[in-house]
Amino acid sequence: DNDARPILPKVSFFMGDLRDGLAMVNMSSSFLMSSKKYTEKQIGILFFVFGISQVLSMAPVGYFFDYSNNKIRLVKFASTATVAITLLTPLLAKPYGENMALIIFLRIIQGITTSFLPSGLNGITLGIVGSTGFT
Repeated sequence: DNDARPILPKVSFFMGDLRDGLAMVNMSSSFLMSSKKYTEKQIGILFFVFGISQVLSMAPVGYFFDYSNNKIRLVKFASTATVAITLLTPLLAKPYGENMALIIFLRIIQGITTSFLPSGLNGITLGIVGSTGFT
C-alpha cells in the first residue's frame, strides 16, 4: 500500500521538533554562555533575530510554497540547513561574542530556513489528504 497518511503525524512531530526544538536549543545558548562567555543580552539578541526573521519570512515562504512543485525537496533542504546552522553556530562563535555579527547573520538565515518547514509540511499534507482531510 502506498498511502502516506499514516506517517503524516510522525513527520509533523519530527518537523515540529526540528523547527522549534533544535533551532532554538537552550543548550546552544547555555553553551555560548558557559563556554564562549556570551552575556544574557547577547543571547537575547540571538533569540530575537531568530524569531523576527522566522515570523517575517513565513508569509513569503508560504506564498512561494503555494506555487512550488518541489515541496518535498525544499523541506529536505530547509531541514538540512537548519541542522547545519545549528551545528555551525557554536563552532564558529568566538569568545565574548567577538564575531557577533556573523552569529546574528547565521541566526537570521536559520530563522528563514525554519519558516520553510511548517509551510512545506502543510502544502505536502494538503496534497496528500485534500482539503477535507486537512482539519
